[in-house]
Amino acid sequence: MYRYELKYAIDHVHADAITAAILSHPASFSKAFPDRQVNNIYLDTLNFDCFHQNVDGNENRSKMRLRWYGESEHPTPISTLEIKHKKAELGWKENFEVHSERLDSNAALMEAIHTVRPSPSLLTPVLHNTYQRAYYLSSDQKFRVTIDTEQRFRMPFGIMTPLMTTQIPVILELKYAAEDAAYAREITNYMKFRQTKNSKYVAGVEALYL
Repeated sequence: MYRYELKYAIDHVHADAITAAILSHPASFSKAFPDRQVNNIYLDTLNFDCFHQNVDGNENRSKMRLRWYGESEHPTPISTLEIKHKKAELGWKENFEVHSERLDSNAALMEAIHTVRPSPSLLTPVLHNTYQRAYYLSSDQKFRVTIDTEQRFRMPFGIMTPLMTTQIPVILELKYAAEDAAYAREITNYMKFRQTKNSKYVAGVEALYL
């Protein structure tokens, strides 16, 4: 499904105040799903081609990541390979279930990924990030808001290395299907925050590698 994702990187505002602003929005947002921890391992080339495409603002780009939920340090036996595509302002995802009892190294991860979606051999895991996510849905069920806090980064499968906490703002995302774009201004007009460009992947690479 093609959809828009508007991002708001919010500094110096407590997450509780951001949540209160969403719950008081005229679109009547309410809790859509229990809060949970989101975990991702991103893949890129050794030259960080995906990173540079994002930083350079390429309109047509893709990125690949393995996602799982919960407190597990390593990917769970059933995780999801996501390939996110972006064309100008529109985005869409391909999802593939990855089944493996052993996803605790770069080699094991890439072997499992290749069983469901052959990918270029030059791709390798480069970043592990994790954050807490809250979910809200408008009363008409057309608009979804997520609020991400406590974002942390580390190298994939690092040995006894703690996730690196950086000075990352709270990330609010407003998501809606392409066919609902005509109604989006009614939502954004009442947003109290300024829309920004933000990529958790870019932030993580800059924190760990640059």
